[in-house]
Parts: sequence; structure tokens; C-alpha cells
Amino acid sequence: MTGRLAIFDIDGTLTDTNAVDDECFLEAIAGEFALELAGVDWSDAPHVTDASIARWLVERHRGRAPDDAEIERLVHRFVETLERELARTPDRFAPIAGARDAFAMMRSDGWDIALATGGWRPSARLKLRASGLDVPDMVLACANDAVTREEIVQLARDRAAAIRGHSYDRVVSIGDGVWDVRTAANLELPFIGIATGEREARLRAAGASVVLSDFEDLIAFRSALVIATAP
Repeated sequence: MTGRLAIFDIDGTLTDTNAVDDECFLEAIAGEFALELAGVDWSDAPHVTDASIARWLVERHRGRAPDDAEIERLVHRFVETLERELARTPDRFAPIAGARDAFAMMRSDGWDIALATGGWRPSARLKLRASGLDVPDMVLACANDAVTREEIVQLARDRAAAIRGHSYDRVVSIGDGVWDVRTAANLELPFIGIATGEREARLRAAGASVVLSDFEDLIAFRSALVIATAP
């Protein structure tokens, strides 16, 4: 028996949280490791996951790798910072338009759903809950599980297959970042981009053939799941 699986990124794809997530992450890591916030730049990090970025930044600015206890404290501080912002500005944790309806449509169409994020599990769950998208039994792979995006997406696929008890003859990756396009290309997965404006242009330049602004047009999204190709 085979099935169909959609693997979603979270920030910027399901939740409109790219800005608040970046701000809180940088504030947390600057505070935890006494870094100058204005000088914290992770654009050259080898892997775009919270765990990899954190280790890369500490090595770059402090000349050593952080230990497990320091990473644990960083995650705790990061979640506390997100919680503070959620209490102060809950509108910054909104779902991407149409995301809830897209989930319902996919289930009715027989698609399995998994989440694969470069974020840590506690922060991912917080953002999903805040946006009204948290489904406790949904498959989730994250930066707690692996270092690279490729490993995280593959783990989400493997976990979904194990839980559902079948393999997949179509697996579609859905994301909003150039790194998501590259990950789909490396894994040879059909890809749907979620972006507008300059971000859309960057996804298309990276190889995405299908890019939607959001999920509000369910007919367009349903079609994208069928026609999307690997970057």
C-alpha cells in the first residue's frame, strides 16, 4: 500500500512568524552568550537550522563550541522570549492565510501531513499553538532531531511512513526559504513555494516551479500538489 505525503516547513510557510522568530532567536543567543546583537549575522551558517546556527555563531564569536547545557539554556531563553512577544503582540503569530483550511482539504483528499522545521521542538510547538495550527499527533521532525534540513525532512517522511504503515508514491515539500528549495532539490522532492514579492523571485531563481502567495485558493493549492516538480 502506498500513499501521498505533504511535508510542511513551519515559519513563513504555515505561520507568519519569520520576523518574530528571527528577532527572538537573535536576542536569546546574544543574551545567553554575551554577544553584541548588532554583530550577530548567521547568513553564512552552513545549515539553516536553529541548532546549527547556534553552534556556528558561538564558535565564530567565542572560538569554541557550546556544550549541551548551554544549548539547553539557550532553547529555554528563546522560548521565554517568544512567550513574552506572544503576550505582547499576538498578531505576530498569525497563521498563513488559508493554512487551516488547507489541512482540512488535504485530509479529505487522502493526503498525510508531516512537519519538518529547522527550529527546535519547544519553539515550533509554541508557534503552532499560537497560530491555531497545533495538532498534537501530527508528525514533526525538527532541529532537536538532526543537524541538516535534508536529514530533518527525510526523518519526517520516515516517521510518517512508520506511523501510517505504508510507503509513499508522492511526497511534496512545501516551504518559503531558498534553503527549502535546495533541500527539496537534494532529496529530489516536488516543491511548492509559499512567498510573495522579492521572496517569491528568490524561490523561482533557486528552481521552484510552483510558488503560491498563501493557501487561500484551495483549488490552486490542490492543483499545485499534483503538478509540482522537483527543483
